[in-house]
Amino acid sequence: MLFTTTAYNSQGQALASETQTDNWEAVEICLGMSEEFGYAETTDLWGRHAGDYGDRPAALGQRVY
Repeated sequence: MLFTTTAYNSQGQALASETQTDNWEAVEICLGMSEEFGYAETTDLWGRHAGDYGDRPAALGQRVY
């Protein structure tokens, strides 16, 4: 399965994205990106939420799970 982690700044602008196949690697990348950029979110191949870290920017709206 593919996981895509996207990092955002406090204005909700995507600054970095990385795709990986391992769920645990995706978790670690998400944590690292959130520490660097403020917020990071991981989704699976179908766009379903797989995890996030940091403070979600208001510009992204509320996450629907």
